[in-house]
Amino acid sequence: MLVRLSKRDAHASRLMGADTVKLCEMQGFEPRLENDKQSRVEANIYGFKAEFAVARLFDLDPPTVNVLTDGGADLWFDEVSIDVKFTNSSGGPLIFDNIDKFKAQCAVLVYKTDDENVMHIGGWMSRKEFSETARKHDFGYGERLVVDSKNLRPVETLWRKMMVTRYQ
Repeated sequence: MLVRLSKRDAHASRLMGADTVKLCEMQGFEPRLENDKQSRVEANIYGFKAEFAVARLFDLDPPTVNVLTDGGADLWFDEVSIDVKFTNSSGGPLIFDNIDKFKAQCAVLVYKTDDENVMHIGGWMSRKEFSETARKHDFGYGERLVVDSKNLRPVETLWRKMMVTRYQ
């Protein structure tokens, strides 16, 4: 599902992404290493864009800047915590360093598109499903747990599940 960000949300994402990196630097924290393809600021901007897209799709409270940690929950859908994951590669896998890093009840994977203000929400998976189906893969910087995008549930089923839970 494609979600176009409003100019306001895109602007907020740019500010929040830059602020997050600056706050880390001011506190003496080393931001994650930048790579040749993307700066840490740009990665954070796209992370916030992904969170705004999911928040707007489900009419949730928008994301906020967290200085130390978000506790593994980027958004809340009623009483369900959501970790929004972003990847630059369309159709890429859902990745967590390890199962302990998957703290939310579910994760939603969002992809970059050719339009910097359009996010592709690829699907979702519960923490339990991820722990049962993830495989180890080394991308060149240590083993991570991954689930291929074809194994994610359609995002519409998360909405339906939440509506059934809310109204039954």
